[in-house]
Amino acid sequence: MVKQERALLTRERLVRAAADAFARDGYTGTSLQDICRSAGISMGALTFHFAKKNDLAAAVKEAGVAVTRHAVERARRAAPDPLAGVVAVTCGLVDLLAHDSRVRAAQSLTHTLPAWDEAWVPQVRLLLDEAERHGLLAPGVRTETLVRLATHLVHGAAAALLARPRTDGAAELAHLWDLVLDGIGTRAPSHSAS
Repeated sequence: MVKQERALLTRERLVRAAADAFARDGYTGTSLQDICRSAGISMGALTFHFAKKNDLAAAVKEAGVAVTRHAVERARRAAPDPLAGVVAVTCGLVDLLAHDSRVRAAQSLTHTLPAWDEAWVPQVRLLLDEAERHGLLAPGVRTETLVRLATHLVHGAAAALLARPRTDGAAELAHLWDLVLDGIGTRAPSHSAS
């Protein structure tokens, strides 16, 4: 049992170190030696748990996606209406991107592994479909256009966080949503997260 617990702790340290490295330097800019050094673990221990760099990246992505899905579900359930849910979900994602390297790495690994967007875009689409059914969208506003907008806003905020890491990206995004909701909603916005 002790051996199994130690193996799980080693694996978790490797995933955390890899998440930090992938989030900071990207997939191609990260070496397995850097991850081992950062985790304080030998290359033999790393290859015992992960045969290839891609296997380790997949584990990091899986961890980031799990955190993302949990946060999305929590934000969605707490929102008073579907449009507030979209704002809460996207602002929550930006907050996660700012504070959780597993989520940042999952987002940055989008080009090498199945998209991180799969962890949250379907929920945003459901919220927007619900908003449309409840008459919360102005006539002519298309759900798919708003899904693309939300995707661009989140990924744009992720890029902005890389350039200015100390920025409150979630508050900036909430302000942008207030401006957008003025144009797409049938009622005055009151969704600001700040």
